[in-house]
Formats: sequence, structure tokens, C-alpha cells
Amino acid sequence: MIKNRPAAAKRALVPVSNEKIFVPRPTATAIVDPMGRRTDGAREHLVKVAIELNATDERFSDKAVVTATARRALNAYAPGEGQCDPREFREITASSRGKAGTLVTVVVGVECTVTLPDRPTDESIEMLRATLLGEGYRVTVKERRECLESAACSTDAMVVWKQVEDVPTGWFSSLVCGRHDYRRCAKCKSVYRLTSTNTARQAPSVHCEVCGIILVEWGSSKVWNAELVTRGPLAGEPPVEPPAEPLSDEPLAAELPVEPLAAELPVEPTAAAPAI
Repeated sequence: MIKNRPAAAKRALVPVSNEKIFVPRPTATAIVDPMGRRTDGAREHLVKVAIELNATDERFSDKAVVTATARRALNAYAPGEGQCDPREFREITASSRGKAGTLVTVVVGVECTVTLPDRPTDESIEMLRATLLGEGYRVTVKERRECLESAACSTDAMVVWKQVEDVPTGWFSSLVCGRHDYRRCAKCKSVYRLTSTNTARQAPSVHCEVCGIILVEWGSSKVWNAELVTRGPLAGEPPVEPPAEPLSDEPLAAELPVEPLAAELPVEPTAAAPAI
């Protein structure tokens, strides 16, 4: 008589599913960072590529392989013959406490940087992106955008590369941060510069001088003054129509033939008067 197999053996005979297991791709991040003080001329920029190590695949987990990938991604900035390589490589590490309380440091990624004399070209950034995508990475390219309202303002924000019209969170516009007290009318889109003084009483409301809606509600502890910077189009105004084309095919007055002036008409000879 055949004895029943143990439950563990029965479980071992269960066929394995053929469904593919989804493994997320590792991330490679490139950041373009302006350096030094803002000037009207050329300004140095730092391009940094950070690639995380991932144990799902040998090409993603081997530090030497990942470093070689980062080097190829920055081939657009490779040195010429006889020049020093401006690209620098370093390990990205993370530290944590082990069970015994000792500090354990492990390598979690590779970082490559290069300093350029000016802003990188679109072609070089696209080459960087294409190289990393071809190696199987999920690629993100960002740049640090600075507020251009004044040279004294140090506010900046990370934005997606070349998304010029994107407004960072908390900013007034794509180029001006929210620290400069600009206000845009919700109705006519006029732009105001607000200044304020403290008051011990409830301050009056401030209205848009173009369309009349309220910009600042009354009751504030500050008296606000709104200086019109840009006048927006009035809401509800019909668009200006282009002049209508002539309905008939008759030539305009300027196209009609011009009759010759009297001075240009031929002069008829006059008969001589008879002698007396």
C-alpha cells in the first residue's frame, strides 16, 4: 500500500506560474545646476548624473558597469586629445545601524559630475538621456531655476529640463518667485505690485483699477497699495475683427485709370485773325 505523501511534498509538486514578474527599472537622474553669480555673459554650469544600484540585474548592480554607463552618458563632454578629463566619479553611500549597534555603510549608487563653461546644449542633454534609456534606466532630467526678479533674491526651484512655461510651486510666474508681492487679477489678468504698511485698524479692501473686482479683502492688519504693472485685457470685451474684404469685384478708386490733366491735353492750333 502506497502511503500518502507529506504535505510539503505535495506543495513542491504544484506547478509554478508562467506569469512574468514585473521588476521596476532603476532610476537615473540628471541635474543641470548654474554656478556662481548671475552675469550677462557665459556662466559655468554643473551637470550631475546619479544612478542607483539595483540588484535585479548584474548590469544594474555592478558598480564598475554602472560607472562605465555614467561615463558614456557624459561622452558629449569628453576631453579632446591631450586634455584632462573634466568628468569626476564618486560612490553614493548610505549608512545605517546594524543589529549590534555598529554603523554599516553600503554603496547605493554612482555619481558623475562635469563642470561646463556655459549652459549645456540641448543636443548634449538629449544624448545623455538616450544613452541612459538605451541601458534600461528610467531617466529624469531637471534643472535648477533661479528667480530673476532681482540679483539679491536667492530663491530657486527644481524644474523639468526645458519646460520654460512651468510655474514652480509657490511662484508667481515661471521666472519670478512668490516673495515679491505680485498679484494677478483673476478676471482681467492685470498684474499689480503690492506694498503694505501696518495698521491698528481694519484696512480697506483693494480693487482692480481695470475691471473693479477685489484684489485684497478688507479687514487685514495691513494697508495694501496696489501698483499697476501690466494692464490686462478687459474680461468680456469682444475681439477686434479684421476689416471686411470688399464684396464686389469692381476696382477700388485707387485702381481706376486716371484721366490726364488739362495741361497734358493736346492744344489745337488757332486760326490767324484777318488783316484790316
